[in-house]
Amino acid sequence: MLANNETGVLQDIAALATQARATGAWFHTDAVQAVGKIAVDFRALNAAGVHALTLSAHKIGGPKGAAALVLDKRVELEPLIAGGGHERGLRSGTENVAAIVGFGVACELAVQQLATAAPRLIALRGLLETGLRAMEATLFAASAERLPNTVYFALPRVDGETLVGQLDRAGFALASGAACSSANPEPSHVLRAMGVAPELARGAVRISLGSASTLAQVNDFLNTLQITLSKLQRLTAIAV
Repeated sequence: MLANNETGVLQDIAALATQARATGAWFHTDAVQAVGKIAVDFRALNAAGVHALTLSAHKIGGPKGAAALVLDKRVELEPLIAGGGHERGLRSGTENVAAIVGFGVACELAVQQLATAAPRLIALRGLLETGLRAMEATLFAASAERLPNTVYFALPRVDGETLVGQLDRAGFALASGAACSSANPEPSHVLRAMGVAPELARGAVRISLGSASTLAQVNDFLNTLQITLSKLQRLTAIAV
C-alpha cells in the first residue's frame, strides 16, 4: 500500500520496489488512499520497479464503481473471464462510460486542488491532534510521514466502537479501527502488527478530513468529543 488505510502512514514504495526488482519480482502497489491527497507519479515509481498501480474514483469524489489499473506495458495479463475480446482480450462487455468520465473529471479536479488542499488539511489535522492530546489521547504513527487528512487515535479506557456510536448520533462520521463482530471483537491487525497493546488498540478510532472540512467543524468535533468523553468516563467509573 502506498498509504495505509488505517494509519495514513506513507510507505517507501520506491525503495521496496527497488529491492523487489533485484529478485526479479513483479511489484504492484495499492494507491487508492494516496491519490488526491499527495502527489503520485507512476512514471517515477515505474522507474524504481513498480509494474502496476491501482486507483479508485470514490476516494477522490468520483462515482463509486470506477477504478483504474495503471500498468507497465511490458506486463502481460490474463483475463479472469474469457470472451468478447475487448481491451486486448482482457475484458468483455460494455464499459460504464459515465462513471469513467466522472472518474476522469475527479482526477483533474484533484490535481488542480492538490497544492492548496494538502497544506490546509495538515493545518486542520494539527489543530485536531492538539485537541486530542489535551484529552490524553494516544495518536498512532504520529511521528511517521502520513497522509495530510488522517488521524488515528485512542482515548484511555474508552472503547472505540462505543465512541464511534456516540459521535455518530452527535452528527460526526468516524470509523473504529477494530475489525469487529458482535461475537468476536478483535483489535486492528494493523495496530497489532505495530506492537500496540490489545486493550489500547480496541479503543482505536480513525478521523478522515475531507476537502470540505472546516475549522469550525474541527472545533465543534473537539467540543463534542470532550462532552462525550466525560459522559463515557462517568459511566465507566460507575460500572467499576
